[in-house]
Amino acid sequence: MAGRTFTGHIAVFSTSLLLILNLLVTLGGVASLVIEFVIEHKPSRTGWLLIIVAIFTIASGLVGLCSSTRRGCFTLQLVLLAFSVVGLIAAALSIFFKAHQVLSHLSPKIAQNTALKILRVDAAILFITFCAQVVVLVLGICVNCCDLNDHYEDIEMNRDMARTQAAADKRASMKGESKAAQLAEQMKQKYGKWADNGSDKNTTK
Repeated sequence: MAGRTFTGHIAVFSTSLLLILNLLVTLGGVASLVIEFVIEHKPSRTGWLLIIVAIFTIASGLVGLCSSTRRGCFTLQLVLLAFSVVGLIAAALSIFFKAHQVLSHLSPKIAQNTALKILRVDAAILFITFCAQVVVLVLGICVNCCDLNDHYEDIEMNRDMARTQAAADKRASMKGESKAAQLAEQMKQKYGKWADNGSDKNTTK
């Protein structure tokens, strides 16, 4: 079996990296959404903006998880990425530099100091998710605009061929075992009768 080329290794590495980053993006969006509902049980207008950003981020991550291992869905992911990236950096910077002002537009159901700390944690999550999204965006464009797509198709084809070969080997093994069992039964029936007849004669004598 021939070894992978350098470009093939890059394709495999980029596939794994995209999966990890999109999973991180999805988790970041979920965490931000949970934090918003922890701060506000009934979201305000500013709260709804943060929720929309989180929803776009989650959707982008989920679509990215689907499109990172196969071609397609990249246009939809690109649109979701654009909205998510802009929303993430805007929300993170607003909270970082104007945390008290942002908190004043929210309607927290918990203590102000606690809400402020949680809000800053949310800002950190948003910023980390933003960085992951930027890497996903750059890597996704490189993958879809370069020759790596051919290697993705090769990876998919090799996986399909491996699954098909494994299924064929399993069927052949089961068929061989079945034939061996039939042959053993035939031999038993054929020579078993002779053995029984011989033992009967010896008993008679």
